Amino acid sequence: MNLHVILAGTLVGLGVFAAASQIVPPRPSLDAALARIGGTAGHDTSDLSIKSLARRLRLSGWLPVPGADLALLGQDAEQWMTSKVVCGLIGLGVIPAMELLALVSGHHPSVFVPAVASLGLGTALFLAPDLVVRVNAAEKRLDFRYALTSYLDLVALERGAGAAPTEALEAAAQIGGGWAFARIAAALNAARKAGRPPWDGLADLAAETGVKELTDLAEIAEVAGHEGARIMRTLAARAESMRAEALAATKAKASARGTTMVVPIALLGAGFLLLLAFPIVYRTFG
Repeated sequence: MNLHVILAGTLVGLGVFAAASQIVPPRPSLDAALARIGGTAGHDTSDLSIKSLARRLRLSGWLPVPGADLALLGQDAEQWMTSKVVCGLIGLGVIPAMELLALVSGHHPSVFVPAVASLGLGTALFLAPDLVVRVNAAEKRLDFRYALTSYLDLVALERGAGAAPTEALEAAAQIGGGWAFARIAAALNAARKAGRPPWDGLADLAAETGVKELTDLAEIAEVAGHEGARIMRTLAARAESMRAEALAATKAKASARGTTMVVPIALLGAGFLLLLAFPIVYRTFG
């Protein structure tokens, strides 16, 4: 039998098995259920599903996990790793499936080129979720900074009305709307339930999401809570500086997009000139 047919059939069979393992839920193990009840839950090493493979890759430690980006997007690390494994398997199976179709139609492509293309496509799709998470987290972090400027203004207003630092931080989080204010309110609520000061909750949220401006706010609130300092002007100045930074970043982004628009416009002009000159050149040298 042809080696191409064996290889393509094996990869297609593995893809069908992987898809079926995700569609059909496995039968739960009694030992695993008892371990979860007793608080000593472990992962079943006999599980051959994609989720099990993704879990082993995540726990191995050799593959870096963007924890701050995933926490900011509200995604689970195991789910992210599962998406990487699925994308990689799809990339590995596309080229063999196309080669199998070519063999059925009577063509005989070489083995080396499809193997290299399959590995390259599988690697590219395996790394694609990293790029998606990084881009989405950057946009989400920028939106968080925009919301944080409004939060600083609200905290300053609450402090100006005579509220204590803790009350000002919590009341400002309840006034605003949106997911950023909800994350701040959840962090403050968790710190209050744990018997910790609110600035510790803001510091934990800053370390979790990678928004360094939250660390500055936590330090300002901590100074106000311990020393009773008036922080209205400090918060207003910090909010104004953040707005200036955001405006500068927006202008730089708009300028960069305006610069990149020169390339397609130049190509369009060159194509138009080529279209005008083609009849003359054809008549002259034809």
